[in-house]
Amino acid sequence: MLMEFTALLDELRDLLTEERDALLSGNPERITELAHRKLVLAEQIDATWQGAGAPGAPAEAIASLDRYNRENSIICAAMLRHLRGALDVLRRQPLHRSYTIDGSERNPAASQVLGAA
Repeated sequence: MLMEFTALLDELRDLLTEERDALLSGNPERITELAHRKLVLAEQIDATWQGAGAPGAPAEAIASLDRYNRENSIICAAMLRHLRGALDVLRRQPLHRSYTIDGSERNPAASQVLGAA
């Protein structure tokens, strides 16, 4: 059981590395896939840990994984901040209108601005 637990922790380390690469590349499909895999792996780790009578994992390995995961969350927070900033800029822009040859609007102004609820 301890070997299986250690193998799962190694797999988590590899997954966190893949996640970081996906976050830095900005590929949303890949990020979503890896987040799903990470949740499944977390459940496997939890089940293995409990099934083995809570084996003692090396504290250094757990601390390293925790740090890596927190660093990935910092990348996510920065991406979210930039995305919100971009949306704020778009919200401040005047709505684009298109006109036909007779001067009538092809796309009348929307009754609801971008991002408004």
